[in-house]
Amino acid sequence: MKREIGFLLDMDGVVCHNMPAHETAWTRFFKTRGIDIELREFREKTMGMPTREVLRYYYKREVPPEEAHAAALIKETMYRELYLPERAPAKGLLRFLQGARAGGYRTGLGTGSKDDNVTFILDGLNLRPWFDAVVDGGMVTKGKPDPETFLILADKLKVAPKNCVVFEDSLLGEEAARRAGMAVVAITTSHRADEFKHAAIKAADFRTLSPAKAAALC
Repeated sequence: MKREIGFLLDMDGVVCHNMPAHETAWTRFFKTRGIDIELREFREKTMGMPTREVLRYYYKREVPPEEAHAAALIKETMYRELYLPERAPAKGLLRFLQGARAGGYRTGLGTGSKDDNVTFILDGLNLRPWFDAVVDGGMVTKGKPDPETFLILADKLKVAPKNCVVFEDSLLGEEAARRAGMAVVAITTSHRADEFKHAAIKAADFRTLSPAKAAALC
């Protein structure tokens, strides 16, 4: 009997190279609130977190859901306006997804972004048909580095965690995959290759990756 293998892709910085737009939007958002963010700290400490947790980190206090929702509307509107002219799938992504489907692998999207940004990317780029399941930030109680996102996604795909390969650009996402007991492929759009400590494969994008190469990690 064939073993089911799942490919679990993060969205921002993996499916598309949109993190510079996110970073600019966050920088502008916090600047108007008297907070100057340092991008290295942002990438190491908050990248991949849901909005409420990013706000909690920089505000140094608890953030009520209503306040987080209002802030998200402002920041995500800025992000989408910035990224729309450049919106495109990651290099080699479509070929990889087509190969995964042809090879019988299960493919899911696991992101800290909410459903509006998922729609902006997956539907805006006509990528949704290539994913068998999606877990966004609104479907979990704990964001990355907690493994909940990937564990729920594996369950939706009906694939055991040990048979899953996670594709991540953030260190928090890499840690979430490690805690979930999953292999990791690091996409180096947001961090240098040497910053990833648990990734078995490190690549700039999907052009050098193949479903068979990824599946061999399980």
